[in-house]
Amino acid sequence: MNPFIRIAQGAVGAILISLFFILRSSFGETRHTLSIIGAIILFIASGYILRTRLIRWGNRQVWLKYHQRLASLGLFLVLIHSAAQPLVWHSWMAFILALLNFGTGVAVSLTTHRTRRTLLRCHLALAPILLLSILLHGREKLDHEEFFPLTEVHDVACVKCHPSAAMLFTTDSHFQTYLDTGGVVSEDLQWEFNLHGTSLSRQTTISKKEGDNHWLVTDEKNGEEYTVKKMGDRLSVHADAAYEAYTCLTCHVHNTPEIQFDHESHGVKSYSACLNCHQTVIDGRKYGARKANWEYNP
Repeated sequence: MNPFIRIAQGAVGAILISLFFILRSSFGETRHTLSIIGAIILFIASGYILRTRLIRWGNRQVWLKYHQRLASLGLFLVLIHSAAQPLVWHSWMAFILALLNFGTGVAVSLTTHRTRRTLLRCHLALAPILLLSILLHGREKLDHEEFFPLTEVHDVACVKCHPSAAMLFTTDSHFQTYLDTGGVVSEDLQWEFNLHGTSLSRQTTISKKEGDNHWLVTDEKNGEEYTVKKMGDRLSVHADAAYEAYTCLTCHVHNTPEIQFDHESHGVKSYSACLNCHQTVIDGRKYGARKANWEYNP
């Protein structure tokens, strides 16, 4: 059977496994699970090295066929988990190594003689490095203690507190005039962002994102992007970076008129980063800034 067919079988399997978990919950809650399954499958696929060097049991070609299917399945699960959008250096390292492993594996199947032996050595050397990078990536992502310990009721999926477009603040709809003109951000709009704790550089540009009620604010100097949406008679500003902004509102709802009035009467129009104003104690350690005269009690 053509090696590309076995690779395609692994890719289809990865898609089916991903869909099974995504349909049961959501992509954000599934990503970590997919990475774990992918890493385990890659570890099993690496067993092919034992057959070629140490163990003579079984037909070598049968081992190779299952190695190609399993390696393809594991690599595609890792790539789906990344959503092709690595955020930090250890994410990029695992992502690039996964692509290199896939590329050298395919190249080995297409070449012969000396070139094939050279590529095979590269492929065999990259495999354990990829597994180590995945383990490093997982450990780095789980280190949350410096900011907020994920214990007891806070032991939840990352996406619960880190939505893909966390709302930063809302503002009056009359600013839509400055958004519709596009181009470089106006001083009035820049001042409005600054009032809500979001600094924009003078090179920030505005463009229509989709339809007439969505705008994209791009601050290339600071490497930030914001989406502005029209919601009734207000404009809401959202952060596009998934893990750089957080919100407690998924579990702690603040949609009552009384709570909204309490916040807005103190000039707080963005409720997403609760710990910026509220302090809580977990395991005897204090988290958050005590700016308000009441405590945050989960």
